[in-house]
Amino acid sequence: MNETQIREERTETRDAVDADLQKWEDAIQNLIRIIEKSEQKLGYFQNRVKQAQFMDRPNRRMIRAAGAQVGAYSTQLEGLRSQLRQLEKLHGGGIHLRQVAENELRRIWGWLNRTGIRNLLYATQVSFETFLEDWHRWTENEQMHALAVEIRTTRVLIGFALLHYDVGTVTLKFVIIRPDYRARGYGTDALLELVRYGFEQLQAEHITLQVSPDNGPALICFENAGFQYLSYTDTTEQAYTMGIERSEWSGEKSIDEQTEMPRLSTPLKVFFDNKK
Repeated sequence: MNETQIREERTETRDAVDADLQKWEDAIQNLIRIIEKSEQKLGYFQNRVKQAQFMDRPNRRMIRAAGAQVGAYSTQLEGLRSQLRQLEKLHGGGIHLRQVAENELRRIWGWLNRTGIRNLLYATQVSFETFLEDWHRWTENEQMHALAVEIRTTRVLIGFALLHYDVGTVTLKFVIIRPDYRARGYGTDALLELVRYGFEQLQAEHITLQVSPDNGPALICFENAGFQYLSYTDTTEQAYTMGIERSEWSGEKSIDEQTEMPRLSTPLKVFFDNKK
């Protein structure tokens, strides 16, 4: 290679790296804006279909058209969200945990009060004022850790987690992923980061949780994150106790030493028979 060729060879500068990162961030933000617009349009057509239920003589043709649009936008959103997740991962994305800001609490409280979620943290529906008081109580308690779950690259808030630490054991009291980010793998990613936080930041030896047998999506996430079934209680409420040890998480325990516990996807009879 002669001197001229050496001089003409391109080298990556700091500006080039920054420009490349900016392209990734621009692509992600553009996709987020497209998703938001699609969500607005989906909501519009969903409302048109709902309104028809209260009309004496709804326009059937318009309702069918709105229903078709609901299906089309739902399918489109599923594909767009999948693309967004791939972009975030390729861009070095992941889950980041941090302290919850007070101005984020009303949004989180809104997620908590959605149908199917509101009974997971509280026995009954609570007001925002009650949730705010609880959050202040959690932040004043050194054993409680109320954490925001966000996407590392875009800093989009997608969830909330509550942990309790006591004498080497972290208890995962509650974790929620915002509705439009569920069933996309973020729940498992959040759990993996919470496990890392418990073992590395809090220096726990065990991490445990309790989950209802009929909460299928949560059970799948816990299984995917490495939690094992430890026990089953059937007193006032049915619940599985699941857990993971530091030695399992760090890989210190050999395969022969690990007790393979059956998954919930197997018949429950198998689970109970193996526990005898």
